[in-house]
Amino acid sequence: MAEPLSRSRAGCALHGALYAVSAIDGVTALVHSTPGCAVQAGLWNGHAGCGGSGAWSTTNLSEKHIVFGGTSRLREQIKNTRSILPGELTVVVTGCPAEMIGDDVAAMAQEARDVGDDIVDLATAGFHGSAYHGYEIFLKGVIEKSLQAGPRQAGLVNILGPVPRQDGFWLAEIEELSRLIRGIGLKPNPIFGPQGGVASLRALGQAELSLSVSPWGHAAAQALFERLGVPRIESSGLPVGADATAELLERMVAAAGEVDDAAALAFINAERRRENHALDQVLETLYRQGSSRSFAVAAPSLHAGGIARFLIGTLGWSSAAIVITDDPPAGARSVIEAGLHGVHYSEDFDEINDRLVSSGAEIVFGSSLERAAASELKAPLIECASPSRRPGLTTGFGGIRGALTLLEEIVAASAGR
Repeated sequence: MAEPLSRSRAGCALHGALYAVSAIDGVTALVHSTPGCAVQAGLWNGHAGCGGSGAWSTTNLSEKHIVFGGTSRLREQIKNTRSILPGELTVVVTGCPAEMIGDDVAAMAQEARDVGDDIVDLATAGFHGSAYHGYEIFLKGVIEKSLQAGPRQAGLVNILGPVPRQDGFWLAEIEELSRLIRGIGLKPNPIFGPQGGVASLRALGQAELSLSVSPWGHAAAQALFERLGVPRIESSGLPVGADATAELLERMVAAAGEVDDAAALAFINAERRRENHALDQVLETLYRQGSSRSFAVAAPSLHAGGIARFLIGTLGWSSAAIVITDDPPAGARSVIEAGLHGVHYSEDFDEINDRLVSSGAEIVFGSSLERAAASELKAPLIECASPSRRPGLTTGFGGIRGALTLLEEIVAASAGR
């Protein structure tokens, strides 16, 4: 029997789809649901530290539409949206009421396509899952319903996995991945954020390679491979630090076509030297603050495994508790757990809090929700997941720069303990 979640840190599938649409310039969202759905999506992450705000077209279904159906209202709102709001592509996303009453959303979208509108309809009711599922539904839906085959663009690499506004520091993570991809002589296709856009979305099927850095990007990468033949490289999470980053970049170099191997290797070695130099600067400080610490991590699959492996493999620390908070698919969990011990999965605040407190960890990595556990443990808290008071506009925790940010945060938090 299902049990209620205490203080869940992820919105519903509709939220995830809306966040994804809103992060792509040139794509417009149309919410087919009651007014509260769009309002809650805007509020869910908007107050969690630079989460942004939501401004979406919506059908604002009322009791009348619930009783008699809302398809005519959707037809009207599609016309209004296409005539007033900018955007080359309109994405209709549905909430629970629209799907429960059985509105034929697909037929309304087809009517619009028949007169030349570029429109995609997606079933994103909250009961389909969390915001992570909504991101997955959006990408798969666009790939299957809208993308057209085109000439392959040599060296173009799709970036999939970080969920806009749901994963902490998603834009900084995409930008670091883009920097690394450029560093080995390839061209990033980020899709989301200021360097992406509708042109990047439409170029998904023309890429030479798809890089998926979390379980939530794997379905889109698989759909691109099956429908348009785009090869894929999958990772269970973001690489953190030189060793993990070098391994991922080397896989990309091997999978790509024409790459200057010597130049790519030179870039990877330069990144290693950069991390080694930073470690030399802080190791003495870390030692004096207390070396060989036990740590606890409570974060989504995008960040948790990479951070834990960096702390264990590079700093020599030991894990007291690792909690994955985004409920990744069962098939992805063995890869997430590789090389780690005592990994647990939970979305429930009370269960996560109890595991952290009982672990006896000396330092905690998680969201601002973990502040209570860190306080009870009398341990520093590094906010590396959403919700967070840390804006993360320019720096995340993935790649080489992410590892350096992590070191800075550890030193600063421990000094202020």
